[in-house]
Amino acid sequence: MKPKEWLVKILPAAALLWLLLRFPREMTDGVRRGLTLCGTAVIPSLLPFLVLCTFFVRSGLCALAGEKLEKLTRRLLRLPGAAAGAVLLGLAGGYPVGVRMTAQLLDAGSVTRSQAQRMCLFCVAAGPAFVTGTVGAAMLGSRAAGWLLFGALTCANLTIGILLRFTDEEPSVLAPRVVKQPFARSFCESVADAGGSMLPLCAWVLLFSGICAVLERTPPGMSTPLICVLEVTNGCRMAAENGLSLPVLAAILGFGGLSVHCQILSDVTACGVRLSRFWAFRVVCGALAAVYCAGLLRLFPQAQTVALLRSDLPVRAVSASVPTSVALLATAAVFILNTAKETPARLRSH
Repeated sequence: MKPKEWLVKILPAAALLWLLLRFPREMTDGVRRGLTLCGTAVIPSLLPFLVLCTFFVRSGLCALAGEKLEKLTRRLLRLPGAAAGAVLLGLAGGYPVGVRMTAQLLDAGSVTRSQAQRMCLFCVAAGPAFVTGTVGAAMLGSRAAGWLLFGALTCANLTIGILLRFTDEEPSVLAPRVVKQPFARSFCESVADAGGSMLPLCAWVLLFSGICAVLERTPPGMSTPLICVLEVTNGCRMAAENGLSLPVLAAILGFGGLSVHCQILSDVTACGVRLSRFWAFRVVCGALAAVYCAGLLRLFPQAQTVALLRSDLPVRAVSASVPTSVALLATAAVFILNTAKETPARLRSH
């Protein structure tokens, strides 16, 4: 094994071991807080959607809905109608739902590998319950601000999906239909599959909650950016407490955090997406979400005003203008198109 490969494996393990030995109390408190988060937010919000998305695929409902949505998804995203379920549930259910359903559609033969790779780049979104309830109502004291953030995130993901439609070189043909299973078998397998998926999801939440608890001991100027990159819930909480602007919160939610990325890592790699490309598009999604949020604040300034009452520090929107927004969107479009063209031919041919 090459020295570089050894370093990639040893350094994370050594860093985690050092944290456990140097900050045992903070790690314990963080994991305990993560358990509360899993029990009160993660499991109640994600488990029903994971059951639903698996049931949609196994029961053949995706194929049935695809017949009705075929024209729309073909024209808008250049995807088969069956993919509409993953896009919609990904926007409504939370970060892991869309990619999880995409991997299931690929296994069922409802989408091609190239189509699944595109879907993994924009079917990663925070659900409305988390954005409006946890971030908006609980952290900012304003559901209006939460809905504004959710609108910006939805626009950012759909923009990436629409732009990526121009990068798929394979012919637009109908995907094979999914074989329908009996209701009882589909439902039982869906619950079992969703329950099995929740365990690794919660494990990642616990691990990153412990790491974030250690980072909170460092100065805010250092801890806040690191936590925002690592874990989205704690990142949004610290951003709100420090009075950061709504577009910054939109960027944090658009990126998603490494904890979320690790939760869906197996499904992303199963679809053949390079991690460097996946992370690059997460950055692009965060940037687009910030731009859209700044534009929406000009249309709905009352959401910003209500959110101000929640924080001790003023929450200021970043300065934005139409030419600047158009320039950023154009830059993002060029980046997406150029990055997609660099995808190895071996991934597209699988």
